[in-house]
Amino acid sequence: MKPKIFIGSSKEGLPVAEKIFSGLSHVGDCQMWNTVFDFGSSTYDDLVSQIPLFDFAILLATADDFTISRKTEFHTVRDNVLFEFGLFAGGLGKSKVFYIVEEGTKIPSDLSGITLPFIPKIKDKGFEDGLNDILQKIALHITNQENTYQLGLLPSTAIAYGYFNNFIEKTTQSLLESKSKGKAITVGEQQIFITDLKFTILVPNDLSEDMFKKVAAKRLIHGWEKTKVVAEGVRDYDFSVDTSKVNNGHLLLIDIPLTLNALNLAIELYAGKRHLGKNAKESLLEYREIRNFTRTLEYLINRSSFTKNVVTVEIVEI
Repeated sequence: MKPKIFIGSSKEGLPVAEKIFSGLSHVGDCQMWNTVFDFGSSTYDDLVSQIPLFDFAILLATADDFTISRKTEFHTVRDNVLFEFGLFAGGLGKSKVFYIVEEGTKIPSDLSGITLPFIPKIKDKGFEDGLNDILQKIALHITNQENTYQLGLLPSTAIAYGYFNNFIEKTTQSLLESKSKGKAITVGEQQIFITDLKFTILVPNDLSEDMFKKVAAKRLIHGWEKTKVVAEGVRDYDFSVDTSKVNNGHLLLIDIPLTLNALNLAIELYAGKRHLGKNAKESLLEYREIRNFTRTLEYLINRSSFTKNVVTVEIVEI
């Protein structure tokens, strides 16, 4: 699941924007500005609604206009491109938005002192090499940013954090302590001594249906049993358990995060949903939030000594 990258430019800068699209497709799922507008809505509303759909944005400032400022004439970027840069920078954060500027183009004084990626003039000999060099640096920056987890307009990061800290880590720690001390735990109505513990979290690849229904369907399809697992120090939770292995002390727990119901509701409220089915914008929001929830969860699992090598996450079709 690649990060989604918005690429904006003027009409005149579109050929260069397409080169950016090609040059960054290996690190992200890129989308051009001329594919995001809906019929029957304003350009401004369309742009604002696009912000939470993307992880990164690139705005290309080519020297398309002339502006006289304080009696001096300058090459300047189209107003729309600068405006879109401000929108995305405010929505995604300055570390996730890139303003690529053609050399000789006037930039606002508010951006003075900020390191911007400048490319040679489009007609210069070194243009292709200069553009490729900038794209390599942006690709590296995106790769590095992908190792960070930030709170956004929608709550996937916070939900993943709460799910892990309040449930996954505490339960895994308690079960491992019981295994280490040779203490029996209660699985349903059985007392078992754990010899091997595996915990799999199944994240649905869509949020279109109530998580309770998804859990019930998965149990029926695979023959898993719904049961309570009671371990020392934590309250008992309902799990799906592969009962065929329990008798040998192999405990395989399976959980589908019911907390994702809250994420689904947040997406519907944000999108102002008033219809059945799912449009392209809602699908993109869902994709981005599932991806962010999963990545945050994987990071937290691998950071904890209790859950690392015990808990795994899978994105599955349910």
